[in-house]
Amino acid sequence: MRCGAVGTTTGALAVLAHSGADGHLPDAGLVFSLVALLTWAVSGLARHELTPARLLVLVGGGQLAMHSMLVLASARHDHVSVERMTAAHVLATAVVVGVLAVAERSVLGLARVLASLLPRKLTPFVATAPLTVPVYRHLPAAAVVLDVLSWRGPPAGQA
Repeated sequence: MRCGAVGTTTGALAVLAHSGADGHLPDAGLVFSLVALLTWAVSGLARHELTPARLLVLVGGGQLAMHSMLVLASARHDHVSVERMTAAHVLATAVVVGVLAVAERSVLGLARVLASLLPRKLTPFVATAPLTVPVYRHLPAAAVVLDVLSWRGPPAGQA
């Protein structure tokens, strides 16, 4: 869920920053698909703690990727102020990294507190006797094969 939040907020704010700087957007289905793709790409880091440096790399790369895809997918290629577009994406990156760094610290801190309150994993029981598994005797395979075989052919009365 943490990485889903990173991908979703990065994608959503990239779209907001892009459109806020007078960038044109493609249709909504493509925009939602790009946000979902970015969320999926970030989900591979779910096992790692997202430090502010990692978040800056992820969010900055996500902003750059989303901007590139939005420019490529846009039907109109009007010239937008590069400074304004850059400032909008840098501001969105700073906001996302700041909010998510605080959220990451809070969520992981809460998880550590809950882990300290919950009971520890129990150690496995020590084996006191060997494990016995009942084995049943089987009939020989030849007897089974003889019972299955049959003579096939037309009835004796037809020649």
